[in-house]
Amino acid sequence: MKKANSKLFAVFLFLLVILAGVGMYTFHNAKGTSYFSDASESCNNCHIMNEVYNDYLKASHSKEVDGKSRATCNDCHLPHSFFEKWIAKAQSGLGHAYAFTFKLDSLPTHLSANAKSKEIIQNNCIECHKEIASNTINPTLDPHKDNSLSCVSCHQGVGHKRGF
Repeated sequence: MKKANSKLFAVFLFLLVILAGVGMYTFHNAKGTSYFSDASESCNNCHIMNEVYNDYLKASHSKEVDGKSRATCNDCHLPHSFFEKWIAKAQSGLGHAYAFTFKLDSLPTHLSANAKSKEIIQNNCIECHKEIASNTINPTLDPHKDNSLSCVSCHQGVGHKRGF
């Protein structure tokens, strides 16, 4: 009985080492450490982002001021507070890893923002452009918020040209 348990443990350990190796290879191959940065190039690690990234490079937010782009992908698509940002980044990363591992056949050719992402982007627009936003009409004051306008309703191509 003790010999059978040690064989099972050896098989389990072997499979665990294989799984860890595959995980490390995948993390390295997907340039996993780059996702800890705010560099927009990290978003373009995935080929599905090529068109959006190229649009971003042509758009106003990618233009450099003092050696840095005006806004990175993270500046628009992630919350700015430390904990919320890293929670959102982890959720997105896990979601993307799951989709690219198990739903590769059903991935859309163009990604769309979900309701949560749209809210984050809207809040970031207002936060970065609060001086201008405070002097304009606030479309979110519409009592019928389902049909209210957002910043990208009029400024859709500012970040990148693809749909929202």
